[in-house]
Amino acid sequence: MESNSGEDMNSALSLDERNDLYCLCEPYISAHVQTDPMSTNTQLFSMLALLNAYVPCSYLNMEECRKILGPPDPIYGGPPFEVRMQPFSELIRVSGSVVRLIHPDVATRSVELLAYLGIPRSALALNCVFLLCGEEVQPHTVQFVKDLLTRREMGPKGKEKFSMLIKDIVEKEKFIKALLVLIKASNKFRDKHIFPQTVARLYYIGGRYPNFKKAEKWAKEAIKRAQNNSYAADTLGQVYKNHLLRGAKQSSEVNKMAEKAFEAFKDVEMKADKELGPELSEFDGCANNSVSFNNRGHFGFIQVAKIVSEKHRHNNPFEDTLKLEVEDKFEFFEWYLSYSQPDRTTVEPDYFWKDVAICYQLYREKDAADSTSFPALLDCLNHGLFVSKEKRAFKSAVTEKTRPQLEQTRDELKTDYEENVDDVKVAERYILSNIILNNKGPHSPQRALVRKLQAILHRFLPTGANSRDPEFYLLVLLLFWPEEQQMVGQENNDEELQEPDTHNDQLQDQTLEETDVEENNTGEESEQPPPCLMYELDMEEYVTLMGKAYDRVYAKYLRGRYLLPLFFLGKGSGLSRWIHRSRLDKMVEILVETQLANEPSGANRNKMKRKKINDMWSSGEVWQLPEIQDVLQPIQMETMQHGEDHKAFLSVGGKKIRKSLFQVHHVCESERFYLGFNIRGPVIFEVKDQ
Repeated sequence: MESNSGEDMNSALSLDERNDLYCLCEPYISAHVQTDPMSTNTQLFSMLALLNAYVPCSYLNMEECRKILGPPDPIYGGPPFEVRMQPFSELIRVSGSVVRLIHPDVATRSVELLAYLGIPRSALALNCVFLLCGEEVQPHTVQFVKDLLTRREMGPKGKEKFSMLIKDIVEKEKFIKALLVLIKASNKFRDKHIFPQTVARLYYIGGRYPNFKKAEKWAKEAIKRAQNNSYAADTLGQVYKNHLLRGAKQSSEVNKMAEKAFEAFKDVEMKADKELGPELSEFDGCANNSVSFNNRGHFGFIQVAKIVSEKHRHNNPFEDTLKLEVEDKFEFFEWYLSYSQPDRTTVEPDYFWKDVAICYQLYREKDAADSTSFPALLDCLNHGLFVSKEKRAFKSAVTEKTRPQLEQTRDELKTDYEENVDDVKVAERYILSNIILNNKGPHSPQRALVRKLQAILHRFLPTGANSRDPEFYLLVLLLFWPEEQQMVGQENNDEELQEPDTHNDQLQDQTLEETDVEENNTGEESEQPPPCLMYELDMEEYVTLMGKAYDRVYAKYLRGRYLLPLFFLGKGSGLSRWIHRSRLDKMVEILVETQLANEPSGANRNKMKRKKINDMWSSGEVWQLPEIQDVLQPIQMETMQHGEDHKAFLSVGGKKIRKSLFQVHHVCESERFYLGFNIRGPVIFEVKDQ
């Protein structure tokens, strides 16, 4: 028996090492289990093996082990633990009071051998439920057993339908065995809604023939156990949705099941809207809490609306009543997916945006790719990228937005703004369309245009400053962010020294929009701001206002998710200094394509490509690419003494902004700093040179 080893239990093994461990298991297990399968040490070893095989880092403490073994206890003169666990002692590690097997691969092989010797996984799982979880069960043990039976791992198409153990029982034993284990666990743990939820899921998608009636019964039992929990409520909606998709044939049955599904998913929405993040739950003891917002009510509604439309084809009785609600859900997912993703390297499944976009087209007869909402404009430069939600959803059918397309969008939004000059939302979209267009190239400062856009935005500053959305403050920060004074002065001098000889020469490096600005500038327009306004806004104030706006508008829905950087500060000036994230993604994609040039095309190559791109971002390797270093502007950090404290400041354009107002993305121990912006505000990326 190993004791107190510092070796990582989950360390990767070579093939030879794994084979050696496999060979080690058999002589210790086979003979003893065949002669004494019901002994207490066999039971304890087999439960440890099952837990360690399926729940990483699980363990039992010594007190629990001694209870399973029963008398005589060593403190009353009985033999020590390692003696009582013979012949399994060589496969067990004791560290302090923690007991587990020496390696997960040993646990996996042990479970396989036990199954071969007549002790199947389902029997071991029932032992864990009843022998380990008695009246004085430890909380960590209940959690391990819960994970064993219900924890679903993330797969390439989203979360797996069941835990790995339940999947193995269904595949290697029988469906009924998995069902029995889950029903027994549900009856044992009557305070936990996850078990009846899993029983319901097994009934409607786990077997060869779905049983929607029993699935509905167990889904309602889950809701009964957790009446305010949106995830428990979602299971009932999923039962009805799957019945609609796979079981409803007649038109009347389709309509009946659709109505039930819509009602169930609206209930999910309502409950999700009332749930709080864990950090707020202490202020409202009655509210359910969840780490992230449950979007399944919104998405379930979209899926049901899509299924109904496809089943009814040209005679959808729900079409008129659902149009506005489908559009509302579409707009929700536009900003939800444009501003965030589950974590830094995980995105929603490929089908997610596809279902949303198809449903929108079915009910609104509009192409999602043509949307010009604020989040859609932010996202449009991503369309042709391998990592984009559009490319993942529709593959080769999605193409990159061209400059003429973006110019047309800008012109349409300009016209819209000129007809609605007091509409801040229209103004925001018009301003953003110019920033997006400038990221398509050629990348020029366009100072005249910047002044015009500043003037438009400045008109909305005096009134309602505390009630604007984060999008408004994002534009304020982009347009009024201080430039280095020397750089600005130098550029102004250059403009004076290099005045073009002819009017045509002057126009050749301008976009149509900047030309239009200068031609229409008669000196009588009131939108031209005083020069001091262009760089004198208090950035600390607007960073704070943006954070407060985010908390008010999006914090509830985006909690627990990674907020995507939308722009980075570049080395240019004017509009050209704001680098859209897609430009960095494209550089990374080109490099990875080069690295995989000799790999055969297909799903495996795409998987490798996605992993390499994710790895480059998560490891910080992207910041070492010369192409990216060439376009991004490192920022200066200063430390100043304030009383007894030292405070860090961002120094830009002669201004100092407190670092404490910024979000910080720690790539690694920092030597360089880059500035980005997400929908919550500015983000400092701390980067170490390699």
